[in-house]
Amino acid sequence: MRYRIDDDTLIVEGKFDAISSGLKGGWKEVGSIFNHTVSDDFCDSDPIHYLETVAERLGLKNYFGLLTSVPMDKLAIVKKDEVTAFVTAGVKNPNEVIGTINIILIIDAGPSDGAMVNAIITATEAKSHTLLEMGYSFTGTNTDAVVVARTGGRYYEYAGPASDLGSKIWYCVKRGVSESLGRW
Repeated sequence: MRYRIDDDTLIVEGKFDAISSGLKGGWKEVGSIFNHTVSDDFCDSDPIHYLETVAERLGLKNYFGLLTSVPMDKLAIVKKDEVTAFVTAGVKNPNEVIGTINIILIIDAGPSDGAMVNAIITATEAKSHTLLEMGYSFTGTNTDAVVVARTGGRYYEYAGPASDLGSKIWYCVKRGVSESLGRW
């Protein structure tokens, strides 16, 4: 896995088997995952077309993409062993009532299919727990998205918070959400 920030877009590249809850989400093999910051006055009636335009401009063909209003200087990158979380968290967004929190998890291991799905749940629970700990009265926003990508390697059957892999996801997401929000 390698990543870079191209102006207002985080691009994570590699050979991934990934699942996404974002625009054009689902489950597929991808070569890149990106998180693109939209302008403050973003009001596109076709966000999927906008996402495709961003991917085309960046030369990305096989991808999962996310949109955020959070500037990339608020991006938190947290790594623990084979788990890396890229988090942009915003709870003040002029386009929505309470914002957007995007989480990209790269797992340099081979979790089971069930663990991949459970990783989304664990990431969401960790995000929600962090928001409540920080004094917010909500557990997420109406445009949050999660992408979980695996590269292969050590096998993990489970990814719940009490499991070995899940505890790493929990740590990375909690710290990432906290750091990204702390930079606002």
